[in-house]
Amino acid sequence: MKTTWILLLLGLAMLAGCGGIQQAGAPVRLTLFTWTKPEELKVNQKLVGEFMQANPKIKVEIVNEPSRGAMDKLQSMIAGRSAPDVMSIHGAYFIPLADKGALLDLDEYVKEADFELNDFYPQLVDLCKWKGSLYSLPRYTSVYVLFYNKDLFDAAGLAYPDDSWTWDNYLAAAKKMTHPGAEQGSYQYGCLIQFWGARLYPWLWQNGGDLLSADRKRCTLDSPECREALKFLVDLRYKDKVTPGTSTTNPDQDLAMFTSGRIGMMLTGAWDIQSLRNTPGLRWEAAPLPKKKTRATMMGMENYAISATTQHPKESWELFKFLLGKHAQTVMGDKLEKQPSRKSVADGPYVTAKVSYNRKVFVQALDYAHIAPNVPNWERIRPYIDRPLEKAWLGQMGVDEATGQICKDVDRELAKQ
Repeated sequence: MKTTWILLLLGLAMLAGCGGIQQAGAPVRLTLFTWTKPEELKVNQKLVGEFMQANPKIKVEIVNEPSRGAMDKLQSMIAGRSAPDVMSIHGAYFIPLADKGALLDLDEYVKEADFELNDFYPQLVDLCKWKGSLYSLPRYTSVYVLFYNKDLFDAAGLAYPDDSWTWDNYLAAAKKMTHPGAEQGSYQYGCLIQFWGARLYPWLWQNGGDLLSADRKRCTLDSPECREALKFLVDLRYKDKVTPGTSTTNPDQDLAMFTSGRIGMMLTGAWDIQSLRNTPGLRWEAAPLPKKKTRATMMGMENYAISATTQHPKESWELFKFLLGKHAQTVMGDKLEKQPSRKSVADGPYVTAKVSYNRKVFVQALDYAHIAPNVPNWERIRPYIDRPLEKAWLGQMGVDEATGQICKDVDRELAKQ
């Protein structure tokens, strides 16, 4: 009997040494995947430090990938069975990952009373569900609004944009602010159009169009409403000449044109405010997007989720809960201009903070914001949309031809779902 106990103890010791059993008193180690720039990484590190101080038996390692290939890296980690315990996911990748079973079902966890799921905007919560279950929640939300240069408006004798503005007002103001600069390379444009992806969706919706049908089974980009909206934008470049030729691959270059003081108006979101507020002498403000048949903008989000294969679901949930708490969202709004996904934070410390611009524009935009189309095979579909649209923006293909080709290819891919 004594020999049996000795052998048993030796076996347990070997298992513990190989990682098979968590040693008594040893901290649980979690990985948190993020994809942020250095300034945001520092804030995340501070928040994680606070979490570990409050939870000394949990250690968190941040794995940050700041490049545009971050989601590719995350998918590779998941495919290679080294998924992070908690991960930050771009909104466009949530459904494909949930559909593959890579994310933990959160339905039972969010029932905790102190989590207050009803504090999140309900339309955002709905976006985080797949096949009836909740698999993620937004660490912040975002909307497109109209950023404008107050100095250029003042110099042109124009009133600032407001919620009464239409496409006609937008075009008239853009024309008045467009003129050659005194020096070569200093041409001033009334607006800047980024003719790609999500930057196009608000224009489609404002004119009563959409990229896909409501059941997500058919491409509708070739509808009269969508074609009219796209032609309006192309005309801004080639007919009205009020926007420069922008890159479809380098949005930072486009933002640099605005911060240089050469652009009157630009559609973007709160994520660019860090750059704007760090630009000396730039007087800017935010306003609602102009409307056509209706008012519309796009609602986006970046989500936190927990891996379905985590070995520590309880501790991962505690980290998830902390990162989505009111304190963390207040810090993110204050330090990084992140728009809160919790109503209590958005309507409280976010809009009441003393800042140089009108934050209410962003919160109010959620009332008329639409969601981007999202389907499990979106990554296969997107190139069929991007390539013809790029040709249309470069003047190499007409809008009607481009949208016709897009819908033919997209419909074929949608039929495979």
